[in-house]
Amino acid sequence: MMHFDSLRFTSSWVPYVGLVLLGFLGTACGGGASSVQGWPDPHWDGQRRNVVLISIDSLRRDHVGTYGHKPRYAADIAVSPNLDALAAEGVVFEDAWTTSSWTLPTHMALMTGLSDLRHGVETDKFQLDPLRTTLAQRFQESGWRTAGYFSGPFLDPRYGFDRGFDDYQSGMSSQEDFLARITVENNKRAAVGMQPMDELLIKNLRDRISHWDITSPRINALGAAFLSQQQADAEQPFFLFLHYFDAHYDHIPDLAEKGLDVLFDPGYQGPFDGSNWYFDERVMEFEKPFKRLIGDRDLEHVKALYDAEIHWVDRHIGAIIKQLKDQGLYESTIIMVVADHGDEFFDHGSIGHRSTLFQEQCRIPMILRVPGLTPEGRRVSALTRIYDSAPTLLDYAGANSLEEAEGFSMRELVDGQGEPRSAFQRIFSGGHRKAHGLNIRDGWRNAEFSILRQFRANPESHEQEILETLPLIVRSLNSPFLVFDRHNDPLELHPLSPQDPRFQQAVAAYCGDFRVAEVANRKLPKSERSVLVGAKRSAEEQAVLDELGYTGTSASDGNAIDIMEMLLAPLAEPCAD
Repeated sequence: MMHFDSLRFTSSWVPYVGLVLLGFLGTACGGGASSVQGWPDPHWDGQRRNVVLISIDSLRRDHVGTYGHKPRYAADIAVSPNLDALAAEGVVFEDAWTTSSWTLPTHMALMTGLSDLRHGVETDKFQLDPLRTTLAQRFQESGWRTAGYFSGPFLDPRYGFDRGFDDYQSGMSSQEDFLARITVENNKRAAVGMQPMDELLIKNLRDRISHWDITSPRINALGAAFLSQQQADAEQPFFLFLHYFDAHYDHIPDLAEKGLDVLFDPGYQGPFDGSNWYFDERVMEFEKPFKRLIGDRDLEHVKALYDAEIHWVDRHIGAIIKQLKDQGLYESTIIMVVADHGDEFFDHGSIGHRSTLFQEQCRIPMILRVPGLTPEGRRVSALTRIYDSAPTLLDYAGANSLEEAEGFSMRELVDGQGEPRSAFQRIFSGGHRKAHGLNIRDGWRNAEFSILRQFRANPESHEQEILETLPLIVRSLNSPFLVFDRHNDPLELHPLSPQDPRFQQAVAAYCGDFRVAEVANRKLPKSERSVLVGAKRSAEEQAVLDELGYTGTSASDGNAIDIMEMLLAPLAEPCAD
């Protein structure tokens, strides 16, 4: 039997001395630490810093202490004490936005410095274009040791996330455990005369297991092992990426640690334990329009369970920070913590994520500490994007830049300078057959306004239809746009009338940014579309199917090209002259 505790993918690193010579000759990557005009960058202070990038899956900004959160039923207990302490020593970005409301495209934006439209990995049918360069690749080429450890299925190497990592491993439950779970399920089915699980059911089971799994200890074990090999006086710096998934639903902190489920709501006597959260029929009716069933007190308890999971992840991040300090690495290591997206608790009529682009799912926490360069306790109010993260880390670390990055280093914003920025978001569903069209949601924010748009696009006729998918959407507005005044309506609950001057001002700003982005995207070299279609299965999924005797290979999905055609066509029309 083939089995392993975690998936491992390795690549060789490029020697430091050779890259320094190439850098000074101007041929290594053609760019400086934050510009393309040479290396090192004029900002660079001569110190090549280590980097630890931490991603927390499904973490809402307003559930982190440094953003003002206090648990409702345990106000004397901090939910995120280690993140709060890091924030006090570094910089908090008050208005940070991600690119979508689910894990795959947002992490690709984090790792490439590109928005979703430009990096192109907007569905699990695609992989990153080989012509694009990742943050890990740039660090590796610049002489850093690189390692990444992930704990969710959408960070699998088949999407291109392993590129540039000397060591890239999964911290999810082992293949052996997965096979054992399938055997249990098949035995149950056999007992009632049902056929064994087919490939689709096996794939769905793997996804469900990821929601029950407790992965933070495994991620810390992998991260700690890597850090133990690093020395404070080593000439070669390192880049370490850690992805924590345990705040993601299901909200079952008692599986992580006994008693953790009552820490933030000790007096609760109701029926909800957070298990099967997204699919629990007691929570909501799933027929559209959605109807909330859960009461206020029970919902607050589930939020307390969510807080407990955040606390659990925070504790593991604290252990990594402590190891950095114990090894004498803390004062030479940049630490950045960011969420990929948030989560909804009926803010706009539903739960979870990957459903809308409203602020509770797309406004994220972002914390940065650069020893000796970022002031303690600085809070940056200017808008930032998740795709600004990679350029920022390369800039501060003293590495070569990502020349194609759409994002910019946030260094000037930290220093109280820099130009205003805006942020794009996008998500879609449907499109399994070309004739069915594609449900698309896109969003845009600047410092003043939020714009959301959702419609059904037909790539053949180029027609668009406004969708009525949430009670909030007022069809009588007779506009494809929902516009919100961020100053007066930060929770995005009251869309402006198209007759409001602010509405026209916002749409004009959105369309101006959109046209610029479209021009830049068209200029970006891209591989043939067939190259962009990824494998249908991860290496683990294929190995499990092989072990079970299923036939077939991990061939690419033929429908993906049709979906890609739809994604490329319709978005510019609302801004047409």
